[in-house]
Amino acid sequence: MVALLNTDTPKPSSRVQTIQHRGRVFVTGMLWIPLGNMTSYMKEARQYGQEHSLDIVAIRRTSLMIQAGFVSRTSDVNKGMYSLAATLAGQLGDSWIAAWAVDADQDRYAIVAVHEGRIIPGCDLIGTAAEVRKRVQQQRSRGIQFEREFLPPEFSMGGEALDIDELLQPSRLKREYRLRPLVFGMSKAELAQLLLVVLLVGGGLLAWSQWKDHQAEVARQAAIAAEKKRLEELAELQKKTGTEQPIQALEHPWAKQPSVTDFVETCSQVIYQLPLNIQGWSFDKAECNGSQVMATYHRDGNSNALGLAKATANHFSMRPEFAEQGNTATLRFDISVGAAGDDPLLEASDALEALTTWFHSFSQEPQLQPMQVVVPQEPALPGQPAPPPPPPPQWKQYQLSYTTGVLPYDSFNGAPTQGLRLQEIKTEYKADHLIWSVTGVLYAK
Repeated sequence: MVALLNTDTPKPSSRVQTIQHRGRVFVTGMLWIPLGNMTSYMKEARQYGQEHSLDIVAIRRTSLMIQAGFVSRTSDVNKGMYSLAATLAGQLGDSWIAAWAVDADQDRYAIVAVHEGRIIPGCDLIGTAAEVRKRVQQQRSRGIQFEREFLPPEFSMGGEALDIDELLQPSRLKREYRLRPLVFGMSKAELAQLLLVVLLVGGGLLAWSQWKDHQAEVARQAAIAAEKKRLEELAELQKKTGTEQPIQALEHPWAKQPSVTDFVETCSQVIYQLPLNIQGWSFDKAECNGSQVMATYHRDGNSNALGLAKATANHFSMRPEFAEQGNTATLRFDISVGAAGDDPLLEASDALEALTTWFHSFSQEPQLQPMQVVVPQEPALPGQPAPPPPPPPQWKQYQLSYTTGVLPYDSFNGAPTQGLRLQEIKTEYKADHLIWSVTGVLYAK
């Protein structure tokens, strides 16, 4: 039976954990990144470890890539321990996902996933059954088709059983699965590999072989750059939301947009404070798109552009923009709204029913029209064939629009906004009243 070394439930912020089996210690929760240099990969790994205060590494080499898993000694991890993900990846192949109970009584489950030969970041960890089940669902929602799935029967998600005791037998463990320190020089194996490369280069390669190697290197570098870009985009999204986000959030447009509450509050803070008259210029209309509020005023009587410019100096993001022979002016105010992050979607019928019911209670008639979901095609890597078409989208979209005399803050106060994102709020001053127009997109499954 595989057991946790620490019986206390780990803190949510502590991703690195260890399990033991027959005297061997296995590490989970490592940071996995691709390495680009096929001959000096340890140098690249040491540089990355030094920049991020990580001093223990596990190296995985396949025919297509080199991947490094990093961890720090401060997590009570030492050389000679084994990477759990690398151990399983070395035996189960290039496409699989596995989850199993580490300690069912303590609700502790492990998950490891490999796709196209690489360990998937965020799928080398130990958590509760709910957390691990959610990770499995997240990978499925990305459209990944694993060749094999090893899932516990209590998840009721299909798959086959995993004989983890057999896979972690000491006789199955290789040196390449071990963790190694980053503070020493190159190993003998690395020196031997480097010497072999030098001899091959020194002996000369045929022009065809050189070209093929060059193309493969370009493709590897492009794949590494794309993966690093995805990780950077995920880090930026997590910074905007202030919470940890799953990797598939990058594919969900609603994850990168502000919540309804934040959108309405930020726009309202500016629009509600716009005066109806500024030095003889009367308010006409205003628009807010989440990044900027644009207010339009028209000139009355003998008011003039200079008077408006002086009155609004230092109150807006730029000087007024005049049009129609100087009779109308646009004032702009820059705003910033954070992202809402990823969240589960409701069934389309339930989401539409809840939203229309809410607006009908205000005697409003919202328009909810289906929208085509376009999933972008990934570009081909240099020297590689075009990738297959993207899988069909896992969600639906509906364009929301309505016009009302009710303030947006009141319209959405308590509204069922799960999966709803606003795009624009407009208001127009007519017959001594403000008329509001709102547009947005409802995402559902």
